[in-house]
Amino acid sequence: MNYFQKHAKRIATDVLGYLLILGGVAFGWLPGPGGIPLILAGLGLLSINNEWAARLRDYLLKHGGKAVQILFPPRAMVQVLYDILVIELLVLATYLAHRHAAIWEISVAIGLFFGSLFVAAMNRERYLRFKRKRK
Repeated sequence: MNYFQKHAKRIATDVLGYLLILGGVAFGWLPGPGGIPLILAGLGLLSINNEWAARLRDYLLKHGGKAVQILFPPRAMVQVLYDILVIELLVLATYLAHRHAAIWEISVAIGLFFGSLFVAAMNRERYLRFKRKRK
């Protein structure tokens, strides 16, 4: 019986891990963090019993911050371009939400709104620099 319980627990953990990863992919298009937390949770469950998942989890934890540095370098011109992108996305989201002819347009407007907030938040060094100059 102990053998059955051990393997049933392993199978249940792996199945739940794979379901969380599939759920993260399925819900990744939603505004906000989307499926990233689900994928990471699924990878965490899979890493309990699988060496490949543990190596992938460790790699993502070690190198995950570099993606932000690559996508949002601390250059003034790049930060200005991101600010222009944020304004354009907010204008487009406002237009689509105001028009609301179809449900997909409202969904796109909500996604654009949260996407622009994400870009603005990741471009926060420019805001801090502006705040320091004002003082």
